[in-house]
Amino acid sequence: RTLFVTSWFRILLMRMSRKRIKNLMKLDIIDLQKFYRIDKNTVRKLVKGILKDEGKDAELNIVFLDNKRIKEINKNFLGHNYATDVLSFSYNETSLENNITGEIIVSVEMAAKLAQNNGHAVEGEVALYIVHGLLHLLGYDDRQKRNAKKMHQRERELLPTFGYNVPVPG
Repeated sequence: RTLFVTSWFRILLMRMSRKRIKNLMKLDIIDLQKFYRIDKNTVRKLVKGILKDEGKDAELNIVFLDNKRIKEINKNFLGHNYATDVLSFSYNETSLENNITGEIIVSVEMAAKLAQNNGHAVEGEVALYIVHGLLHLLGYDDRQKRNAKKMHQRERELLPTFGYNVPVPG
């Protein structure tokens, strides 16, 4: 009986990987900072819209922190002893080709400071960080100049689509 269930489950997974499954998205938004009120519905719309545009489903955590906490994570997981704007961690271990799993960690403190210094809305800066982290999970890479240019161009395309007018680096 166990063999039958296992075989049936593998067949189901194979079928699922060939067909796009609607509404597979699972998004947990965790706000652990006090610098700026995060509108979770707006975040959800942004992420859903990008995933739809990219033809992907996802299981994601988006975590909003302050500089102290993101610095700790950056040091513990990447060996960098400084605060950063956004980190992304891919947890893809699934055979579902249209599904990404991972975590995006955003420093709202950094977003608030940069937005104030550059004269634009905090929401836009936070959206930029979310888009940047999500693009990393979708396979974009900004370590090499040519790839970074492509990634920043995609950010410039996506942000205005969702009503954000924020300068994109690069």
